[in-house]
Amino acid sequence: MPQSIDSCIDRIAGHPTHIGYQYLSKAVHLVLQYGYPTRSLTIFLYPKISEETGATAHNVARAIARAVEDCWEHGSRRELEKVAGRHLPEKPTPGELIYYLVRYLCD
Repeated sequence: MPQSIDSCIDRIAGHPTHIGYQYLSKAVHLVLQYGYPTRSLTIFLYPKISEETGATAHNVARAIARAVEDCWEHGSRRELEKVAGRHLPEKPTPGELIYYLVRYLCD
């Protein structure tokens, strides 16, 4: 499944080489593995990615937020809305984008 995660992210990304996209891919992979965290992303998901990558949880959160911003500003809005399954009048939050990607990949 990680390849399909990356290819899905590549379709919505503006600048897919940014580190935030790698963290976003790891976040989606972890949610597919463990389920969407019932606690906030900052308590479970970002620290887990931090453990795997050596980055701080704060830097992981910032990089994912920047990737979401990059998708919104420079990526394919059409593909992003296809992944979300609806029209997006405003930029999704990192948690929303992770949720949309997981749901899209599971359908």
